[in-house]
Amino acid sequence: MRKIKQLRRWPLILAFSLLIGMSAATTVVLANNQTLTVTSSVLNVRLGPGLSYETMGQVQKGTSLTILQKQNSWYQVRLANNRVGWVASWLVHQDEATTNAAKVARLKTNANVRQYATNTAKQLGTLSAGTAVNVLYQQHGWSQIAYNNTAAWVASNLLETTGTTTNVSVAQTTIATAKTATPTLQATTMIAANIRSAAGLNAPVVTRVAKAAKLTVLNQSGDWYHVRTADNRTGYIASWILTMPGTTANKTATKLSEATIVLDPGHGGTDTGALSTSGKYEKTYTLQLAQAVGAKLQAAGANVIYTRSNDTFVDLAPRPVVAAKVHADAFISFHFDSTANANTASGFTTYYYNGTKDKALAAYVNKALGSNLTLTDRGVAFGNYEVLRDNDQPSILMEMGYINSDKDFRLISSAAYHQQVASDIVAGLNNYFQSGHHQ
Repeated sequence: MRKIKQLRRWPLILAFSLLIGMSAATTVVLANNQTLTVTSSVLNVRLGPGLSYETMGQVQKGTSLTILQKQNSWYQVRLANNRVGWVASWLVHQDEATTNAAKVARLKTNANVRQYATNTAKQLGTLSAGTAVNVLYQQHGWSQIAYNNTAAWVASNLLETTGTTTNVSVAQTTIATAKTATPTLQATTMIAANIRSAAGLNAPVVTRVAKAAKLTVLNQSGDWYHVRTADNRTGYIASWILTMPGTTANKTATKLSEATIVLDPGHGGTDTGALSTSGKYEKTYTLQLAQAVGAKLQAAGANVIYTRSNDTFVDLAPRPVVAAKVHADAFISFHFDSTANANTASGFTTYYYNGTKDKALAAYVNKALGSNLTLTDRGVAFGNYEVLRDNDQPSILMEMGYINSDKDFRLISSAAYHQQVASDIVAGLNNYFQSGHHQ
């Protein structure tokens, strides 16, 4: 079997998203009707438009976020690497407008006024029955009101609306935030990494830090963080190399339409992979096959992420990091086998590394392929490959034929074969999730 080489360069491009840790909420300013700029502390970003969704990360002061849409009281925003998340609109005050529309309501009974929308939050005061209040918005049984030049909360069931609205000055609706010092954001490297003098892979290296090194994040520049090392050196590091404190995992998928699938086209760029008897590169067909599979998965509703989407070199070590960052429900690496002597072997094999985490995924996908492909099914086997060995998510590596077998290569280079493999993998993943085999 062809060996997958351990390569030593960093990726030029990695198509995956930054997921970072939780933090206390903060305020942002609406720079225009499509962009938010974070102005203090850090801002929580959630997986969906509601407090019931888990926190997917945070963004720091100075970060500009593009607003994609508004749903109820939440903004959908675009993060680094085109990742999409949600922020609460009540953490936003609008600089363009001098007034905000508010509903007028009256208290049906005496009410406690809270700093946040919870009965355990600090009590800011009380209001008497019959008092008129200006309601800015409502969520989860609480109403935010303008109160003593700030925004505070009362239980919605204590209010009755009057059917009228009013305009409330932005100055009167400053969002109350926790009175704590601005937190120092700490990050940890997932692999050994270079700290550079500027945000970019071509910038000079200032120093190198080991895996699990602790870094203080000073600022963000696109997909790069400005950081300080333990020995007080400063520089920039790629966001995809870091994990942040308090990071929470996405909810696990129970069906394919809920799943995030990472597809890993083997090789790429200067790493051409194995050769066909006519001199064709393995890297070409791993990408074509991955893209065919990805299209079918997306049509089935899955969220698909590629470790590379063009003919670009990507090192081995960061590939499983992609899966960890997005908490992938499955990681599939595509390759084509090769032998020392051409035309001496044929067939496809599905490899796993961890029997508990990976073997069920390998079995379901391989079974679906074996039902339809004309190539010999060589079965499921243990494979000690780096992209599997260092992968925390369910992961498999698929050798989808022998590239230096003329018989196999006729299929490997065929679009019809790619489509059949794609359909079978979708079917295998559907069975995998429906049978309860998810992380």
